[in-house]
Amino acid sequence: MSRGRLVSILAGALALLPVLPAAPAAVVSRTIDVDGVSIHLLDTAPGRGDLPTALLVHGWAGCTTDFLPLLDHVRDGRRWVAFDFPGCGASDKPDMHYTIPGMAEFVERLRAALGVDTVDLVGHSLGGQVAVHCAVRHPDRVRRLVLVDPDGLAGEEGFWLRVVRLDRLVDFAFEQNSRCFIRGVLRSRVFHGRAGLEGVARGKAGYLLTPDGNRAVARITTDVIGTEPVDGLLPEVGQATLVVWGVEDRLLPIRWADGWMRGLARAEWCPIPECGHMPIAEKPAETAAALEEFLQRP
Repeated sequence: MSRGRLVSILAGALALLPVLPAAPAAVVSRTIDVDGVSIHLLDTAPGRGDLPTALLVHGWAGCTTDFLPLLDHVRDGRRWVAFDFPGCGASDKPDMHYTIPGMAEFVERLRAALGVDTVDLVGHSLGGQVAVHCAVRHPDRVRRLVLVDPDGLAGEEGFWLRVVRLDRLVDFAFEQNSRCFIRGVLRSRVFHGRAGLEGVARGKAGYLLTPDGNRAVARITTDVIGTEPVDGLLPEVGQATLVVWGVEDRLLPIRWADGWMRGLARAEWCPIPECGHMPIAEKPAETAAALEEFLQRP
């Protein structure tokens, strides 16, 4: 048999082999300086400014560990970066106050510190509201948006907005904080089932039960929740947007999704069945698949 014939046969055989998916991305825990504040990251490709980058924006009382189940299911070929806002998770905890525009500008400064020209923003809950503000303020820096059970429409918080306006009650609730309390709230209001619950509870308790972390989230609660609604901003969002929602979300019920879909000019809809407020932790495989399919488009 000639060499050319053998090469042709081998090439044909290789073409019949199944294409294996890329390996799961490795996750590196590290810090980066942003305006003199040490910010904790979970980064799947440190220093790889050549890769398309997705920046993961956590919600109220959130932290990078909220995204760990999701990061366990994403693949190489894209850089995924979750971060803790100042005061949250393992980031520095300066004595500061918070606003939605200020948090949006922080996301932009973090993008610059990472050394990437553009990012895809994935915002969960309050992080979705922040992501919308960032996308409108910096349309040349945000390529695509993913909003996961987003907060931010006027009145979306309902009863909880009235509660957070009672500053003394908020202070008392945080003073009584405990891991048992955190887990109970997650089980009753945030998760539909138990998948992912324990890891999220551990991650949140790790900083919410510290004095500085407690102070930061109490301030975010009273300073930010219910402010700067995005209703008027949604028509200004020019980016293609994927709206992901847990069908059984009890914290921000799925009926609110209609307002988001009507307000966004280029929105796609992705409901996650049998899932509560945190698809990123409760249904990470399904959520990762939806995100990767959407973000890989040009």
